[in-house]
Amino acid sequence: MQRLTKNQLHDLKSLHQKKGREEQGRYLIEGKKIVEEALDSTFVEMDCVLHTASFDTSIIPDSINSFHVSPAEMRRISTLKSPQEVIAVCRIPAFNSPKGNRILCLDGIQDPGNLGSILRIVDWFGIPEVLLSKGSVDCFNPKTVQASMGSIFRIAIHYTELEVFLKQTNLPIYGAVLEGASIQDLVWPPEGILVIGSESTGISPSVMPLLHNRITIPRFGNAESLNAAIACGILCAKWSGI
Repeated sequence: MQRLTKNQLHDLKSLHQKKGREEQGRYLIEGKKIVEEALDSTFVEMDCVLHTASFDTSIIPDSINSFHVSPAEMRRISTLKSPQEVIAVCRIPAFNSPKGNRILCLDGIQDPGNLGSILRIVDWFGIPEVLLSKGSVDCFNPKTVQASMGSIFRIAIHYTELEVFLKQTNLPIYGAVLEGASIQDLVWPPEGILVIGSESTGISPSVMPLLHNRITIPRFGNAESLNAAIACGILCAKWSGI
């Protein structure tokens, strides 16, 4: 059974921050359920697993390095207030351009919890690819990974220059705005791109002219706006023919 060195412990703790993740090309996932889902995913390359003495290690393949850590070490490595029995360290994949014909584009999403919820939503509705603008939050932020509840491992995620991608695509582009055509009247084909903007400013001015269709969730009350994840859920339901 391997034990961590001080340098390894330091490197793992630095994965709490985006800078550390970018420098090492790795990120953390926490909890048995999420680790099991990562092991089943074709999108995930697992570097190693860290576990306490009470954890059942039978789920860990022999091909993956595992380390026994003390409760004190687990508290240092974990990003959670109540650390769990197991943490896995995974490799950040290379980001490529989307190749499918049904894509959700997120323009400037900043809240990691919102992004995690959005990933769960698109996983639920079977949307296979998510493209994020380069100004969006890091999808491997611990809060995003936890909020996605494993959905992050089943979706192809890309970071790219959104304007460049939208200019090159031949797919119809739909953008969620406050004043557009009601989705109640929309005949929405399964192939296409849906763009959702940031929580505070919406779709970027540089992206707005690239939209083929500006669509709106009709409002019946007095709320000024919807949370990006809630709006995503409503739009994806409509897009899926519900």
